[in-house]
Amino acid sequence: MTKRQFKLFLPQCIQYLVTLGGILLVMASCQNPTAKENAKVAEDPLTAIEAMVNETKAIAEAEEDRVDEKTIKTLDSLAFLKFDPGSAPDRLYQAIRAGKKLRMEVFLFKTLNFEKDKSQVLPGMQTELSQLTKIMQAFPAFRFEIAAHTQGVGDPILHLTLSQDRATAILETLSKMGIDPARMRATGYGDELPVADSAMPEGRLANERVELIFLK
Repeated sequence: MTKRQFKLFLPQCIQYLVTLGGILLVMASCQNPTAKENAKVAEDPLTAIEAMVNETKAIAEAEEDRVDEKTIKTLDSLAFLKFDPGSAPDRLYQAIRAGKKLRMEVFLFKTLNFEKDKSQVLPGMQTELSQLTKIMQAFPAFRFEIAAHTQGVGDPILHLTLSQDRATAILETLSKMGIDPARMRATGYGDELPVADSAMPEGRLANERVELIFLK
């Protein structure tokens, strides 16, 4: 059975088990007192059904999260990069090894700090971008978006333009490092998606960020 067939079959299986549990419960309630006492000694049908449902779900989750041997070998070949803990490449590497759904994750760049109102990619960003490039080259099927955000203080139109320029600058840098531009998308969101209160300095610092988001 393929993974897709298993996913389609799983809801039907769970529904069948739940229905079967209901039938067993009705049958148990219709038994005479002696039979009920004997039933108490035996395993509770509903408990058994619940255990079967949980086991089926566990199998499905294990199937979903399983990382194949080829992926593990590819990850092992990248271990020499010695990722900076908390950086986008490090978090991506750990997510792949854990079998996470990458489209459900957002990877925040750690060193992408731009000069005020500037979009130039600074030298301090090179290591993180270089390590990200190595991962993307090792997994050529990955497609992703570079999403840039600004502080949320000032002209929102200028912020939108600035964030787009920053996202594009990063995309161009990754392209020069060896990633096919067709695999990437640069999007500037300005101050449309804040993650903190821009009235506070720490909030503005958190809002001005660049994220790596995976595409379908």
